[in-house]
Amino acid sequence: MANKLLNNNPRYLATQILNQVLNGSGYSNVLINQYLTQYQLVSADQRLLVQLVYGVLQHKLTLDYFLEKYLQQQKHLQTWVRNLLRISVYQMRYLDRIPERAIFYEATQIAKIIGGQKVAGLITAVLRNLQRDGWMTFDKLDKQKRLSIEYSVPQWIIKRLVKQVGLEKTTQILISLNQPPKTSIRVNTAKISRSELQQQLEHDNFQVHPSAVSPVGLVIDQGSIIHSQWFQAGYCTVQDESSMLVAPALQAQDNSQILDACAAPGGKTTHLATYMQSGMGQVTALDLHANKLRLIEQNAHRLGVAEQITTLAMDARQVGQQFAPQTFERILVDAPCSGLGLLRRKPEIRYTKQESDLFDLAAIQLAILEAVDPLLTVGGLLVYSTCTIFEPENQQVIAKFLQNHPEYTAVKVQTDLALTKIHRGQFVQIYPDDYETDGFFIAALKKQ
Repeated sequence: MANKLLNNNPRYLATQILNQVLNGSGYSNVLINQYLTQYQLVSADQRLLVQLVYGVLQHKLTLDYFLEKYLQQQKHLQTWVRNLLRISVYQMRYLDRIPERAIFYEATQIAKIIGGQKVAGLITAVLRNLQRDGWMTFDKLDKQKRLSIEYSVPQWIIKRLVKQVGLEKTTQILISLNQPPKTSIRVNTAKISRSELQQQLEHDNFQVHPSAVSPVGLVIDQGSIIHSQWFQAGYCTVQDESSMLVAPALQAQDNSQILDACAAPGGKTTHLATYMQSGMGQVTALDLHANKLRLIEQNAHRLGVAEQITTLAMDARQVGQQFAPQTFERILVDAPCSGLGLLRRKPEIRYTKQESDLFDLAAIQLAILEAVDPLLTVGGLLVYSTCTIFEPENQQVIAKFLQNHPEYTAVKVQTDLALTKIHRGQFVQIYPDDYETDGFFIAALKKQ
């Protein structure tokens, strides 16, 4: 009964979502979509719910820092109470248009309905004390602790970043992570050119500009692209700009036989298919989960490239049981990874991943490379990519593979544009602050 009184309250619903995300029971983007579908909120409340969930996840360590001294005696504070406080403090600190009296009233009413007068009293006391005392500064924290609290990123990530790219670059990356992610689309050039689609979208009142990363990318500044006639008719698909760098790296040709060993969600698969005409080359797309393959197939039909794609549910480490040696001229291993290049788009990842995960995943990534190796023709190209920015899952995996396979040589990663901000060594590393995209790693290896 109590919950029914709050079913149209965006602050209560945001608290519920945060409870699930932070105990590992769901992803923020999935849960937000579920809640927006289930509950009939007006547009302004929908926007507030989304802002509260992402805002708290992006600033959780900062918010906890502000709350810490008021909750030291609360050893058994319930999760929903802590999240309600985080939501309230987030509004006080980061949102200008909501009066504090409204923030206090809403939080107290929710607490009273769910937890009773005692909990409501606690909420009121904490918020009043915080209002009276003002915000604690970060001045007394050491450098790395301060970065961790100020940008709400766990210290182990800070330490790794500083060791890998230095303090200045680390700070730039951290600043970029709490900016809203861009929405970008890959234009289906088999149906329309980028400039033509840009004109059509602007005619339909979208605000849009060309990607600086990919010649087939557009960035949507305003407008809901997936509800547009252009998306529904397959003239474009949603894809991050840095992800659009992977398909060109394979140097696919009209008649190429390509293995996409870890294909879901399929953005790179359909991109590869656009390089081939129907009846000539083929992309064989693998994934562990059949339901994910169905989504790839649906997207391929929408984009008009289904004939160039074959799907198969399979663990990439078992490919030797299905395919003969030297079946493919191109192989893409877009490996399962920690996803730590996606911190802007999936902010909860920073709290759910542990440093040990990097090394556990590296073992899986190397096993996949070892499994696909016999399937590549001599003279063929193997491209390895991840959406993470840390060396144990990237450079170190490739170094071990090359050590075991002297028949491979790292070659320059081909990109369609001259990208001056990305980090080119033997491989390509793009950080989230370089072009305000997801972080990505790409290696291209030629088999001799």
